[in-house]
Amino acid sequence: MFSRHNDKSIVELSAELNDEVDWQVGILRRLPFYLNVCAFAFEPVVGLLAFATTSGDVELYGAPGVHVRLSVSDNARINLLQFATSLSRLLCVDEHDRLHVWDLVTPGKPRLQKIVNYRHPVTALGLSPTHQHVFVALANGEIQTYDLLCSRVSPYTIPNMWKMYEKKMRASRPTSSFNDDDSVSQIPLDLMIHPRDLNLLFVVYGGGIVLSDLTQRNTLRVYELELPPGAPGGAGYHAPDILTHRKPSVTSFAIHPSGHFFAVGHADGSVSFWAMEDEDKPLLVRTLDDEDVHLVDADSLTERLSSPSTASLSREPIFKLAWSGCPGSSDPRGGETVLTILGGLRNDEPPGVTVYLLPPFNPGEPPTPADPSAGLHPFFKTAMKESLIPTNVFTYFTKGVTQDFLLVPRDSPHFSGTWDPVSILLMSEHKGGTRAIEAYQFPPPAFATKSSNQDLKAAGPLPESEDTVSTPIDVLSNELATTLEFMQVTDDPHVMKLPTSLWNGQGGVLDGQLIAIERDAYEIFVDIRGIERAHELNLHGGTAWVEDFQSEMKLMKLQPHRIFMTIHGDLTVRFQDMSAQLLISSDASPLHQFFPNPLHALTLDLTCVLGDPAIATRTSAQFIDQARIASAHLAPESLECAVVLRTGEDEEFVSLDHIPTILGCRFRPAFAILAVMGSVTSFAISDIGFLAVAYASGALFIVDMRGPKILLRYAPESKSSFLHRKDHLDPFTSLVFTVSGTSTDPSYRVLLIAAHDSGSSTVWTILRGQNSSWTVKDATESADAMSRPLPGGSIVVDSRTGNPCRANRGGLATVMASSPDEFTSGEGRQTLWISAGARGVKCTVNVTGERVQRVDWNSKAGKVERVEVIHKNSAAALAAYTDKHQVLIYSLPFLELLHTLQLEHSSADSIVFDTTGDYLEFTRHPSSGLISGADYGTLFNIRRSGPYEPPSVTFMHDRRIIPAQPQSVSVGPTSYIGSWIGYIVSQGMTGQQIDALLAGPDRPLAQPTPKDPRAVVQDASSGGGSTSGGSAYDAYSAQAQGMATSAANTASDLYSRLGAAFAERTEGLGELQESFDSLEQGSKKMLFQSKALAAQQTAKRWFGGL
Repeated sequence: MFSRHNDKSIVELSAELNDEVDWQVGILRRLPFYLNVCAFAFEPVVGLLAFATTSGDVELYGAPGVHVRLSVSDNARINLLQFATSLSRLLCVDEHDRLHVWDLVTPGKPRLQKIVNYRHPVTALGLSPTHQHVFVALANGEIQTYDLLCSRVSPYTIPNMWKMYEKKMRASRPTSSFNDDDSVSQIPLDLMIHPRDLNLLFVVYGGGIVLSDLTQRNTLRVYELELPPGAPGGAGYHAPDILTHRKPSVTSFAIHPSGHFFAVGHADGSVSFWAMEDEDKPLLVRTLDDEDVHLVDADSLTERLSSPSTASLSREPIFKLAWSGCPGSSDPRGGETVLTILGGLRNDEPPGVTVYLLPPFNPGEPPTPADPSAGLHPFFKTAMKESLIPTNVFTYFTKGVTQDFLLVPRDSPHFSGTWDPVSILLMSEHKGGTRAIEAYQFPPPAFATKSSNQDLKAAGPLPESEDTVSTPIDVLSNELATTLEFMQVTDDPHVMKLPTSLWNGQGGVLDGQLIAIERDAYEIFVDIRGIERAHELNLHGGTAWVEDFQSEMKLMKLQPHRIFMTIHGDLTVRFQDMSAQLLISSDASPLHQFFPNPLHALTLDLTCVLGDPAIATRTSAQFIDQARIASAHLAPESLECAVVLRTGEDEEFVSLDHIPTILGCRFRPAFAILAVMGSVTSFAISDIGFLAVAYASGALFIVDMRGPKILLRYAPESKSSFLHRKDHLDPFTSLVFTVSGTSTDPSYRVLLIAAHDSGSSTVWTILRGQNSSWTVKDATESADAMSRPLPGGSIVVDSRTGNPCRANRGGLATVMASSPDEFTSGEGRQTLWISAGARGVKCTVNVTGERVQRVDWNSKAGKVERVEVIHKNSAAALAAYTDKHQVLIYSLPFLELLHTLQLEHSSADSIVFDTTGDYLEFTRHPSSGLISGADYGTLFNIRRSGPYEPPSVTFMHDRRIIPAQPQSVSVGPTSYIGSWIGYIVSQGMTGQQIDALLAGPDRPLAQPTPKDPRAVVQDASSGGGSTSGGSAYDAYSAQAQGMATSAANTASDLYSRLGAAFAERTEGLGELQESFDSLEQGSKKMLFQSKALAAQQTAKRWFGGL
């Protein structure tokens, strides 16, 4: 501790913050960035996105503000996640084979309705949006059923049908080859209810596909792929077992929207296509490169046998398939279809998901009549095969190995959620064992362009009007317009916007800042008028509001607005609105934005800037690949943002005015500074158009952004002697713009304080000339800062108010109004410069003037990593954050240690403060370096935490009607009498009939689910939809009404009896009071008589001798 400054003009700035009760540390909200997503699901009727993690968390996102976090016990990994649309349930299976069922109908947080334990591993779930049962596939080959409405296991069970099939085949064909590994072939991998016939169930075993009739409880068809000797299959002609019979294991399954044929993925990377009516042989077997790989090509086989040493690259298994139809076609079979394939790529190909555009299946009448005994007519087989020849192909590439994908339908839950998809979610591996989630437009725009071009060609040229006279200029103009329109069309799908908790992978968060911003600037910053909200996921489910139990909502309006700025690995800078005002809501006025609310229109994407020829021609070839964002700086008043990259080269200024603003974004590229000076060591930006950048070489630039032009190029003088090594550099590591006077010039000027790592500092003065141009004063002043300056460790404040002396509009006005006379007369205000370094902090008057105080950090509290001047109730104090997660509070300007605060989260890796005492603690993933979570807290948690609690949510608000169950369609024209010949005939059943079949005759009555009075549930009969979609709410409405009436009568009787009992109790207490009063009077009388008798006896003894 050093002696205190004795100038009486220096006032105490921290008097209002001296009491310990003024400080209360608290976490307001936790903001996760999930790096371990392992499953996801989408519910199109309500409009909800769910994703699960390996740590047992389940996140639900709906309409703006609707966000719920669920978790399973023991933090168990989630293996399966699906929605039960018919009853609005969320199902998940964890690694302990427990089925968790959450009820989304109950107002408030989803209620955990049931946990079902299975003795065998659960491998798949099968659901339909039309009935209320879920099929559960177990690893022992059995299929069990669970009644979601009655919350019980139903008696309907399907045995291991593949085991029964193999047993039958071994008995009938003992010489045939079978899969030696029964543990693989008999495991059910997937379940799919026929999309147009609820009575048919596909069970996908490792050995093949079994089609089962639920009503008859029998097997209708078994589809098993067997490659003859010499057929290449997915492994190719260089497979070592090519001369043997092979049965590649099944890995995935998808059915055509018409319901007449399906695709099966195999472990060798091939896809086989089967007609439902023909189990003997497939229509087609292909890989991503070749067709008919199930047939023997003698020439290719001979060539392979002649050169056995040649090896081929192996393929991935087909991990997942999805077959989508489009409602834009009048064809009931779905028109053009899209087949999405995960897997099947060679080892040397980049990872991704392959998408095929397939022609429609719409055959005419066969030329010859059908033979009922011959099965499916060959004409229809040929038509099916022709509809499997792709007309276009596109690949969604990912950086890491693709793990899974999810199609997001527009509004229909049928066809396993693959009907009319509008976007696709991709899950892939990322560095450090993390997972990345990406979202893109689906189908690819190239498919729509291809279809449009074909339609135009089929339509032919447009007829010309007789009155129209085309001049050469008109023709040229039309051709030019067509060319420009074509140039604007891109085949690349748009990137869709994900919830902020899914910012991971290449777009993961690397760093961030919390910035308090004034109201006027905030309103300009978040204004999105005129910006189209495009490329967003179809999330519209539910509504949410914050309960104000402690009447804290009215105080939220007084909070300053805050912006959370984040830096990402994909060369983007993104912004989120963290203003407390976003949480102001009620049940009558729900939330209309998320908290924090992503400001997508303000995203800065540097890839388009770095790829521009203005920069690309001046940099090396690997510049973009190696470029990383080092820091980002936002001027909170002028709303200009500067980004510092880790690598830079070439000459200084590059204008970027010619680069257009990205559609839907508001920030516009202005210029770039490319200097061969080494890496950037420090950066500063002001609100009045100045920026400064320092390099490792010791160089420094001061730039006027309004030109732009360079005001100062500073290069250190080279020194070489026995006392100074030429290779020893002392670069600037701290830069700050301020408005202040100095000891030699007390008038307010725009100053740049540049501190070296050693602590020596230089102060540059920026002056305004007569022609309104700005220049840097030649003469500089020296100042002494603390060595090894800390982040945020150079701050200038007003000596009387403690307000920061920023280089903003207010500060510029002060400069323009400042005159030497007021300082001569003693009316001018002084400033205080707080300089904090690794060893301590000191306070100096007017930057270069007399020192007020200097202290060293308390070593017991740990190493100080960051400092910030905190403002509260017209007072100011210095907060120093240590690596032991403590905050040291020092008074200003005399630097007395007032308090030591302990932060709640002890495992955080870094922290950022704003000037109001709010902070963000970041937790980093140990391997990837990405931020996996942020804790939003405050040093003044007094009547603030209530509104930050999770909001109340109801998912059933404005719930859509479930579309009607798709009906079966004929394999040919409806006019053709034989179009149904050969088609599997099943008993058409409704969802209620399926539920009755699976639940059995002893199905109990379900307990009615409480409804949200705010929910708007339409009657299915009025909307033309399926009545089964509302069965969760209407099936037991009469019973619920009766129970409500009975409950009301019971409550009335209860109140009557309670009233009578209360009257009897009052009367009894009255009688008891009277008894007590009588007893009291009797006691008093007896006491009086006892005293009188005692007095007589005493008198007798006393006077007895007389």
